[in-house]
Amino acid sequence: MAVTTLKLQESTKSELDEFKSENESYDKVIKKLVFIVRYKNLKNQLIEAYQKMGKKDLEILDEWEPASQEL
Repeated sequence: MAVTTLKLQESTKSELDEFKSENESYDKVIKKLVFIVRYKNLKNQLIEAYQKMGKKDLEILDEWEPASQEL
């Protein structure tokens, strides 16, 4: 597996250290953080999609309301 070097500011390394357990590599920490960000983005996208679906359902209900009143 190819390895690369990243330049980080000391403050960034210190912040990464807060997420790192004793025997954990920085590679693992960064992968965890990437996973968390992707999960949050996916969660937000799903919430947005369900909200749009809910609005569409309400529009359909509003369209059918007069028909229901005729019964």
